[in-house]
Amino acid sequence: MTEDSVLQAVVAAVRETVPEAEISDHTPLIARRIVDSLSLLSLVALLEKEFSVTIRDSEILPANFETPLAICDFLKAKGC
Repeated sequence: MTEDSVLQAVVAAVRETVPEAEISDHTPLIARRIVDSLSLLSLVALLEKEFSVTIRDSEILPANFETPLAICDFLKAKGC
């Protein structure tokens, strides 16, 4: 999977979780309250399914989910 395809999948997952959100690669998801605690859990579940990866509770940190690019970097670090 290429970096672009991972990023596109992350953006699609965020849009599926929060359909009304206008987002780009650099959109601060948490700071702009696009993603809250409930939608973050839904996003984690979608990412786990999409990328066949396990995201531990200890990894659900604002730094890992602040922007679509941050999520992409987090997933790359997990081997996606």
